[in-house]
Amino acid sequence: MNRYLYVFALFLLSLFLSLEACQNPLEGVTISLKDPIQSGVIECRLYDPAGNPLPVNSRIIISGPDADAVVTTLNSKKYKITADGVLLLAVSPEVTPSVQRPFRFTVAVVTPDYLTVVQPFVLTNGNRQVRSLPLISLSKPPVGMTPADQSGQPTNVGSTLSLHTSPTSQGDMARVQIPSGTSFTDRDGKPVSGKLTLQLIHTNARTGNAAGQLPGGPVFSNVVGVGAGTSLRAQSVAGSVSIKLFNEDFQLVQQLSQAGELIMDLNPATVNPRAARAIQPGDTIPVFSYDGITGVWKPEKAGMVVREASTGRLTLQARFTQAASYIAAWTTPVCSLGPVFSVRSKLAGVDVKYKCQLIDAQTKAVVTTFYAGVNNNDRIAIANQEAGRSFMLRVFDETDAWGRGAKGGMIGESALATSCDQTPIPLVLNELPVPPSMQLQFQFSCPQGKRLDEASLPALMLTQYSEVGKGNWRDLVSATRTQRSVTSYKLRVGQRYDFRASTDGGASWPLRQNDYLVDKAIWALKIKAEMYCK
Repeated sequence: MNRYLYVFALFLLSLFLSLEACQNPLEGVTISLKDPIQSGVIECRLYDPAGNPLPVNSRIIISGPDADAVVTTLNSKKYKITADGVLLLAVSPEVTPSVQRPFRFTVAVVTPDYLTVVQPFVLTNGNRQVRSLPLISLSKPPVGMTPADQSGQPTNVGSTLSLHTSPTSQGDMARVQIPSGTSFTDRDGKPVSGKLTLQLIHTNARTGNAAGQLPGGPVFSNVVGVGAGTSLRAQSVAGSVSIKLFNEDFQLVQQLSQAGELIMDLNPATVNPRAARAIQPGDTIPVFSYDGITGVWKPEKAGMVVREASTGRLTLQARFTQAASYIAAWTTPVCSLGPVFSVRSKLAGVDVKYKCQLIDAQTKAVVTTFYAGVNNNDRIAIANQEAGRSFMLRVFDETDAWGRGAKGGMIGESALATSCDQTPIPLVLNELPVPPSMQLQFQFSCPQGKRLDEASLPALMLTQYSEVGKGNWRDLVSATRTQRSVTSYKLRVGQRYDFRASTDGGASWPLRQNDYLVDKAIWALKIKAEMYCK
């Protein structure tokens, strides 16, 4: 099978070009000719934290002051979530967000049997914003997480707004009650009226990853009252409750005019590290609030452990005046940054990451494993470690793209480095071989007597690759109308891959080529399209 592909113009143009292959994978495909908007792009990455397949029946609703000027990256109103869970939106080209005139809108994703996603955005410039948004199933939530929602009338008409989660297999529940007469305002101080929806998410701290399930993650950064350069890491987690309130216009409540009551069942095996024992009635547990919009943590009044007379269960009782996430946990201070390692290697421009292990110098235990770039002069910064610890960093000839390299195994180890110290420690990797590269070329040709008109080419071409049949798509290279030859180290000669490409910024991937054998170090896409010529 000839490796030259006469397909990319069809991918770019809705033209029919013949593919020198067994069959034409683009038959019947229509491709938009518009260049995507690249300024003021909002990328929403929807995912199910329980690992369920993403639903296909979600409705997208745009609300808020500037909703009318929210478009797709192709400047249309046809909002769509891709099969990968990506929703791409953009500010209309006719609008320029600024600090003086911020651009405000809210994205709502409404799906049967799922908690409705409500995410506000504020843009003050054209920078791209990326948000990961969980789609939480009401019937199939993650283990250790229990969601609930309920619609009702605002409490200022004389009713009490209350909601509890269904008991887990261990019988755990969380309950919230907002007294009658309460009024609500958003974060701009504007009243929130009309029919309200109340959402709860309770994590019961009975899994082996209790800290990892916390809203905002196990490390509390940007904590009010904690000095710069210091974060708090969850040491012993008792549980969390997230509270969200919004009306039919998806206007989010931030402030309550009077305090509501929060009660959540606790895991009786939760350790009180201050007393070095399991929790008991009368213990106080530190409580933190987390604002998922601003990313700010705030210490709240400690909660009290109480044994409920009717059930005999241990509960935490607290009061709240803001719709936010409330986390009951003991914490330990950690440094936001340090140590830092400075790479010395033969690599330059290599776009794969190498396996690293942070080793405790005293115990020799592996603290964490991750992948990082190791081009010459790269910096590898370690975050969220306790003060007074010493570490070494080991690097292996093993990548996130294709596994073990030519040498394999550990390739280098740093000298001792101290937590919180941001002085770069040399990490010498002279023995790490430069991996083989792959040249990807987009070659346009014109009939005799004509020449290429670069200005007419697509502004941006994105490509991704995956293991055959697995759909685990990863970014490959990006090409532009002037930079059409790109080097990558992510592919290996002799391996088969699935490929796909996009010209609308990733909103759709109309070109797919499955089970493709890469048999040489140059992958050339030869395109014959007279409309690109002059």
